[in-house]
Amino acid sequence: MGTVSTKSKQERNELDSQLIDTNNGISRGILQSLKAMLSKPSDIYKLFFSFTKKLNRFFPISQSSLIVFSKQDNKLKVIAMKGEKGARKGLTLTLPETNSLLYKVFADGNFYIQHHLQEFNGNFIEEKIIKDNAAQSLAVLPISQNGSSYGLICLSSPNEDAFISFENGLMDEILENFSKNVIKRMPSNCI
Repeated sequence: MGTVSTKSKQERNELDSQLIDTNNGISRGILQSLKAMLSKPSDIYKLFFSFTKKLNRFFPISQSSLIVFSKQDNKLKVIAMKGEKGARKGLTLTLPETNSLLYKVFADGNFYIQHHLQEFNGNFIEEKIIKDNAAQSLAVLPISQNGSSYGLICLSSPNEDAFISFENGLMDEILENFSKNVIKRMPSNCI
């Protein structure tokens, strides 16, 4: 089974500062590029697709999904996806809670990274939404602000260690900025 990480933000911040200093040049470049994109006015779908396109420049993403929490029925719903078959938006696919990795990550509020992906820890529907056949690693990242969770962004990659920068805390500021901007654009039944 692959490596699984569910470190909290505090645990990631306690990582060796030398590692972070080594990667800061890359982080600043990514941060500047993504901050510029996040500041442009757009709807939630354009924001998600632009964000994942920018991330794809730094590590290959084979599939991505935007999932929001509906306060009407207390369910997670896929509202956008991007993969080898193209981009789809305006979806409202309700995810099942049985054997769900996504509901666990959403409730926990910490990111979930799995490297060297050999088996998937969620249900069949989630597996089809989160990853494609080429996926060797995946990241499930909470969309949250001020301690409240609003949804998830799910990424998969054909590279085994594609999402190591999330584990090292180098992407925390970017994810916080993305979350803030997504929450501003969420449908009213989600906030």
